[in-house]
Amino acid sequence: MASVVVGRSFASSSSCSSSSVVTSGALNSNNGAKMSVVAAARRGCSSSALLSFKSANATLTPAMLGKRRTHRRQHRAVCFARFASSSSSSERHELSPPTRKTNEFVQLSKKAAPPAPAPPSAQQLSTFEQVLYGGIALTAASVLKRELAPGCELIDGKRIAQEIREEIKEKVEKMKTITNGNTPGLAVVLVGERKDSQSYVRSKKKMCAEVGIRSEGTDLPEDATEEEVLKVVRAYNADPNIHGILVQLPMPKHINEERVLKEVSYEKDVDGFHPLNIGALSQRGREDPRFVPCTPRGCIELLKRSNVEMKGKKAVVVGRSNVVGTPAALLLQRNDATVTVVHSRTKNPEEAIRDADIVIAACGVTEYVQGSWLKPGAAVIDVGINAKDDATKKLGYRLVGDCDFESCKKVAGKMTPVPGGVGPMTIAILLQNTLEGAARSYGVSEQLGLKN
Repeated sequence: MASVVVGRSFASSSSCSSSSVVTSGALNSNNGAKMSVVAAARRGCSSSALLSFKSANATLTPAMLGKRRTHRRQHRAVCFARFASSSSSSERHELSPPTRKTNEFVQLSKKAAPPAPAPPSAQQLSTFEQVLYGGIALTAASVLKRELAPGCELIDGKRIAQEIREEIKEKVEKMKTITNGNTPGLAVVLVGERKDSQSYVRSKKKMCAEVGIRSEGTDLPEDATEEEVLKVVRAYNADPNIHGILVQLPMPKHINEERVLKEVSYEKDVDGFHPLNIGALSQRGREDPRFVPCTPRGCIELLKRSNVEMKGKKAVVVGRSNVVGTPAALLLQRNDATVTVVHSRTKNPEEAIRDADIVIAACGVTEYVQGSWLKPGAAVIDVGINAKDDATKKLGYRLVGDCDFESCKKVAGKMTPVPGGVGPMTIAILLQNTLEGAARSYGVSEQLGLKN
């Protein structure tokens, strides 16, 4: 049986001034008497308040005290009855009135919930009247919500990504109206015939069509030269109808990926990898980057839309890659979190992780973060996508993250699953970046409610 104990002492909440005591606890001045010094002292009043009462030189007769005790008993009984009657039908709550030995507390006891309760997202806690006792107001709904909180809430990346795509679709339609038919344009450059890369490109083009973004693509053979790739990128840089350029990675080994990525105009760098964009991201109080890397921005968006507070919180990023780890740490700092980066050379990484309110795992190591490393109630964003052998699956493996899901979900307050967490967000943010690039190009950012 869980219970919450609420103290009634005035001193525990705030100091008591003479004027406040007269209005809240004493007999009013029309009756020609005020609270006695003894009664004021029992309520935790300050010395100045006691002196004020003493100087009044007023006392209470036995008859008056008897009436006060009767009124108090009646008031308590009414409070208990109101609270008990406002309890939900699915759960019963008892209020144990104070006895002679426990007259300083009100105890709220909750009986065991019935079997198979509704999922947390479907629970609707009714709003109870405030329990006012001994000068301390406590909302009963907040007490019950805290006691009934589930162990771990899964952050549904699929649902949130769908919400973002619907928002993008609305803004694209509005852009077409404002600009007489202009729409955002995304160009994808693919080199080679990797099946996974081809699948990713098809998926991105399909999502573009879903939200109304025009997509183009150039597919080059495996043996294409670096200069041929650069020529394609430069052509897209010069095209005013293209607002985002995506170079699908990885590319064949004979091509210098760094050189190709630098060639993409930072004003069309929807992947957010250009040195100018990363440099701007790392600096506070200066010009914002044109684009932020998609996956790290998706992680932050998951936290925001799941009502996870970042300001003043301790955050740990596991991994320091240029694609996820480093920009994720920079974004957390921009949201006023205190950030620690754990990497392959960190000693005792579990000690840093155990102190974190927020954990973003992006190290690429299968089930690296254990539940025993987490702070109870921490928010966990698992970026990893790893194949783990599983004979029960048709393909002989299953996808898992960089966190041990089974142990972590027993400790975390909120957590993303793998798959279905961060993955869908990456493409959604790619579309968002493309929309923002087009809005800047057409000068309609403010009208669409987007950053300029």
